[in-house]
Amino acid sequence: MKKEISEALIDFYEKILAPEFSEIKKVQSEQGERFIDVLGHFDSVYKQFDRLEDEYHTITHGLKRIEDQLDGDIKNRKVIETRFRELKQQFEGMQLRLAAIEKELAGHQENSPHAKR
Repeated sequence: MKKEISEALIDFYEKILAPEFSEIKKVQSEQGERFIDVLGHFDSVYKQFDRLEDEYHTITHGLKRIEDQLDGDIKNRKVIETRFRELKQQFEGMQLRLAAIEKELAGHQENSPHAKR
């Protein structure tokens, strides 16, 4: 009886379990290959993210430098505009004084004995 049970179990294993295990191993192998492919895709995605992050930081630093330069340019421009207004006021004052001097000279020339009449 033990021999019959043993043979029945061996027969059951060979006809039913062994093919099932072979199929399971085959599916596992296929899934393992797919999993390796998926991991490879994730690796490439992460590399692209790293590259994009590096580019993002590069662009951010470049923009910061440009903003700093523009801030300096705006400050310089305000200083130049202020100085220009001061010079314009001085020039206007000089024009007024020059006009007054010319008027005074014209008055002296009219009152001068050498003036032509």
